[in-house]
Amino acid sequence: MNINYLRMILVFLSLPLFGRAETQQSREEVKMTNKRVLISGAGVAGLSLAHLLKQQGFTPTLVERSPILGTGGYKIDIRGAALEVLKRMGTYSLVYEGQTDMRGATFVDSSGKNSSDVSADLCGGRVEGDMEIMRGSLCEILFRQLEDVECLFGDCITEISQTEEGVYVAFEKNAPREFDLVVGADGLHSTVRKLAFGEESQFLQELGLYISVYTIPNILNLDQWEIEYFEPHKFVNVYSSRGDLNAKAGFAFSSKPLRFDPRNTNEQKKLLEEAFKHVGWEVPRLLAEMKEAPDFYFDYAAQIHMPHWSEGRVVLVGDAGYAPSPLSGQGTSLAIVGAYVLAGELAEAQGDHRVAFAEYEKVLRKFAKRNQDLVGMNVSLLGDKDSSWAAWLSHHVQQLLPESWNQSLIQFFKSWGVKRIYEAANDITLKNYSNS
Repeated sequence: MNINYLRMILVFLSLPLFGRAETQQSREEVKMTNKRVLISGAGVAGLSLAHLLKQQGFTPTLVERSPILGTGGYKIDIRGAALEVLKRMGTYSLVYEGQTDMRGATFVDSSGKNSSDVSADLCGGRVEGDMEIMRGSLCEILFRQLEDVECLFGDCITEISQTEEGVYVAFEKNAPREFDLVVGADGLHSTVRKLAFGEESQFLQELGLYISVYTIPNILNLDQWEIEYFEPHKFVNVYSSRGDLNAKAGFAFSSKPLRFDPRNTNEQKKLLEEAFKHVGWEVPRLLAEMKEAPDFYFDYAAQIHMPHWSEGRVVLVGDAGYAPSPLSGQGTSLAIVGAYVLAGELAEAQGDHRVAFAEYEKVLRKFAKRNQDLVGMNVSLLGDKDSSWAAWLSHHVQQLLPESWNQSLIQFFKSWGVKRIYEAANDITLKNYSNS
């Protein structure tokens, strides 16, 4: 056979192979776009997203202002769709084992008299299968799953500059770097949101309530039990969960707008003392213990409402984009589901952030709003007794009804609240994303 003829045949036969190779290469290039994702915030939303993105083949990097992983905080609930996300993440059994195992709760009056006992699930608005865990314990579980994910603790983002190809990020301490995408998972007072979307005041809706939580010695000798005290404008609870030698003291109160430095804990403690200085029960002792608390937290209860959660290559997840406030009881679950949908849509779109971010909002927005709407009753209960029927009724219930009826009334309102939370927590159909 003529050698030149043979060469022509070989070249001809090879053309489709090279064509397929080039096509495959271009597909791989598409799949590899937008792989480097910077996540600001190592809380529940950020840790969940880092884990899920890694599962989907992305390369996440976490940056967290705190020098160490935050292991403080209060007990939180995981319900509905969020439970299914935990199963798909492979962390369900670990969270199940880390539950608080609270046995029940007692409601008391100003003299400390027991007015009613309820189950732990009814008190927390849970149905069978829902889980309660300390926020710090959940963060530790999620963090342990990250393995080789890069974490920049003790640092924060100071500048975000977007181009067609990526996002230039400057840090307070580390050298500037470029990422494909940036995610704000940094909570109610998000730095990423401020840098990419504008001032917080545009999106934050205060609810007229203030919340404080801190650790105290177990001065009430509680054993997996909670005590709640309520009067107009004010609410106090104290509890100690499984394996905790200490206890948590929580406060909530309504007030005209208070202005305070978010980093000045001494100023915040004075505001709390002023709000509860005439309250009875064990409140004076609880306030006295506040002075030595290692993890004092104080902030206003608020929600974040935004017309859109993404701007170019920057997107928000969890409280940064759609905080429902702690009064909803759904902040943690909403953050977990939000992280799942965002990671899944990025995988479905093969990293195309424009497609993924649009679908993320389309899938999640109704669910987020439904859970934000849960705060209505809790705001009413702590609101102005002259304008809130719920606050007035709860204050005068002992005068209006025989003592034997009190427990039935508490059971009724708690059960009604459980039903609303259950419906909101399950008001989404989760997609089965690849690798999930």
